[in-house]
Parts: sequence; C-alpha cells; structure tokens
Amino acid sequence: MIEKEDILSNLIKENLSEIPSTINKKTSKNNVKFEYREEYYQIKQIIDNYIDKEETHKRFLVLPGIRGVGKTTLLYQIYEYLFKEKNIPINQILYLTCDDIDDITECNLREIIELYLKNHHQITPRMLEKKIFLLIDEAQYDRNWARIGKILFDKTENILMIFTGSSALNLEDNADAKRRFKKILIPPISYEQHIKLKYNIDFENNSEDFKNLLNTGNIEEIEKREFFTKTLLSNNVEYTENDWRRYVLYGGYPVNYNETDISDIKDNLVEIVEKVIDSDLKKIKSMSDENKANSNRTIRYLALQSSNDTSMDKIANYLKTSTSNVKTILDCLEKTQIIFHCEPYGSSSKRTRKSWKYYFATSSLKNALVSSMGNPNKIISQYEGILLENMVAGKLHQFITYNKEYTLHYDSNKKGNVDFILHKDFRKPVPIEVDRGKKDKKQIKEAMNHYKSEYGIIVSNKTEKIESEDNVIYIPPKSFALL
Repeated sequence: MIEKEDILSNLIKENLSEIPSTINKKTSKNNVKFEYREEYYQIKQIIDNYIDKEETHKRFLVLPGIRGVGKTTLLYQIYEYLFKEKNIPINQILYLTCDDIDDITECNLREIIELYLKNHHQITPRMLEKKIFLLIDEAQYDRNWARIGKILFDKTENILMIFTGSSALNLEDNADAKRRFKKILIPPISYEQHIKLKYNIDFENNSEDFKNLLNTGNIEEIEKREFFTKTLLSNNVEYTENDWRRYVLYGGYPVNYNETDISDIKDNLVEIVEKVIDSDLKKIKSMSDENKANSNRTIRYLALQSSNDTSMDKIANYLKTSTSNVKTILDCLEKTQIIFHCEPYGSSSKRTRKSWKYYFATSSLKNALVSSMGNPNKIISQYEGILLENMVAGKLHQFITYNKEYTLHYDSNKKGNVDFILHKDFRKPVPIEVDRGKKDKKQIKEAMNHYKSEYGIIVSNKTEKIESEDNVIYIPPKSFALL
C-alpha cells in the first residue's frame, strides 16, 4: 500500500521537474505570449524588492478572485518570471494547485511544504538560508491555509508565499494572518485589459487622464486619449465593432476567450456564480445550509431587478427570513466578489437610513443569470440600459479600489437624481448619469445645482466622441470603459 507521504513526495517531485519544461504552454498560445494583467506588475515589483533590496515585509501575498478571471495564468507568469528572468533555481520554486492534491488525498499544505523542504533542501523553515518561493493555487482547499502562511511568515524571512484562490480567500477572518499578509484582489478584467489581453493592444495607463478629468473638468487630454485609442482599434484587423457589445453581455472572464458558442459562455458564467455559492460559502462556519440556499435565491432576485435600489425588507419577505439575516447574506456575497454595494451620498445618518444599491461584478454575470431564468425585460433598449449602468458601476468600483482617495455613492436626492456621485476629499462631488439613447441634461444640471458641482458627466451613446457643453461632459460608453 502506498503511503500518503510517498504520494505527496511524488507529486512534489513531478511539479519540480515538469513545470519548467511546460511553462511556455501555460503562458502562451501558438507561441504568442499572453499579455499581463495590471496585478502582475504589482507582484513583480514586490518580488524584485524582495530579491534585490532584501525587503521582507511583503512576502505573504494573498490573491483572491472570483473564478475564471485568470489567477492560475497569473501564477504561471510569476513562475516564468522567477525562473527565466530572475534565474531562481527550479528546486527553489514550488508550484502547487490544491484542487489536484485534494483529488488524491486531503490537502494539508503544512505537511507538503515541510516535506518539500526536508526532501529537496534537507532543512526546516527556521534554518533556511536561501530564498524559497511558494506559489499555491486554489489555496482554499486547505481550510488552514492562512494559519500555515502565518506560521511560515513568523519562522523565516527566506520564504515568499503567494496564495491564489477563489473568493473564499476573501472570507478569511484569521486576525493574526491578516496582519501579516498583503491582499491583492484579482477582479474581472476591464474593457481596457480585455483589449490588451485579447488583441495585444496596449493603451498604456489611462487612469491618470481620467483622474485629471475628475479633478479639473478639462477634457483636452481625455479627447487626445480617445482619439489615440480609436486609432489603435481601427488599425487592428482582428478587432470588430461587435466586440464592445459582446464584452458588455459576456465579457470580463478570460476563461471564456476560447469559447465561440454564446450558450456555452452563458453557461460558464452561471457556473461561476453557482460554484462560488456552492463551494466558497461553505468556508464560512456560521453559514447554515438554509442560508446557502437563500444566497442562491438572493443572487437571482438581484439579477431580475431592473432597479439596483434594493430593499432589505423586500428581500426578507421574498426569502421569508429576517432583515438582519438578509444583511448577513449580502455581506457574504460581497466578500465573494459576485456583487458590490453603493451607499447613498450624504450624511452618515442618511447612509444608515437609506437602502444600499447592489451591482454585479460585471454586467455579463447579471446578463447570464437573467438569461438563464427567462428575461422578463420586453424592450431590448431598456435592458441594455440596465446592463450599461451595471458596467459603469463596475468600472467606477474598480477605479475607487485602486484610487482610495475617491468614494462612490448613488444619488439619493428625491428630485432629479442621477445614477452616481464620485467624491474626493473636500472637493465638490462629480455627478454621473448613465443614459442610453438620450442626450438630455436636465437631470445632471439639477444634480450639479443641488450639490454645487462645477461639472457633471453623462455616459451616453448619443455622442460619437467625448464632448463638453455647458459644464456637462458627454462620454460614449465604450470610450468611458477604456478610460
């Protein structure tokens, strides 16, 4: 009978010997290298500082992200960088995917790592004198991953660990581990990243131009940026105008890049949501079986709403449960990164009294869920307007995630309210309206007057390019997505 230690030893040996020779297949297609996500460069800088400058305070990285966003590819790209560019010996880089281990035997990362150090370095963590890199994919299969990372962090400065996994990693409540690890969220890809990854078109960094627009209301630089991006797209023979609509309906997840059948793409997106609920929520000890079922119903309830203004009481009545329980469910679903919330703009008391709005991580998740249940929306233009609002919300949510000096709210003003309010420090807020099919500026002007804003933004397909008129800035949806 083969002992468990022998099985794990063989697995470690296989990974150390086989991954270097197969890494090219994992990071390219038809000998064309996959482009890098923004997060790759952030991790690369941390690695460079660790190796070259002996900066050891960031050596426990946690990369949670909803399934299908490309975490595994990212980890392989990091492996390739260590091996080919930093010249780290292959026996000092251990890549493991915990779902494979879990298929063979119960995943125990501590046991595996100690076995690796003993067999291939004849040493314990405390005695290490050379740098070791642990790249652990699907870490959520070991419930103790955070505790193991914390123990290794405390025992040695010569191990840099990267744990990637589903959104379950974002549910970690180990306070001691949280103080030690650096979390880098891996969100669905933006349209700008989508263009880069799929068509190898690099728009450089557009966020600074967008921040300049928000700070000044001046569209000169952003007009140049729009012209530049349009030129690059028109000169690419593979890019078609249909790509934009396809992204809004089905995009954000590289796992679907090789799929051509729309039904398969929608099924994959629905499966992403179902796996998050079925697998990731199991990691929460306080989540009962009843509430796991309620989470499934809540997601579908939110998907079918034409308005994102969600009443806790309505959901509670729908689920036949308490509002406090609904709050728990929504909080857990947010941590899995399926949805995010937007609070009302105003005083703290207003934020407490008013309900929150909930949006899906991408418009494609909402669209897939709605399609799977039978779309109740009879007018396609109205439905596309709902998806467009979700897309804009997702873009703004990612923006404030990377630019923490900004906050995002919805407009709770009863008269003539707009969709979003973007605010920074003590500056005047910037109202943003999403309006498919109209160029009406009545609502935005009322919001500008109410909040004493110097300018406002309308995201609308009624202009072909970015324009400014009477302190109202009009941005076509695709141009906005590429900012």
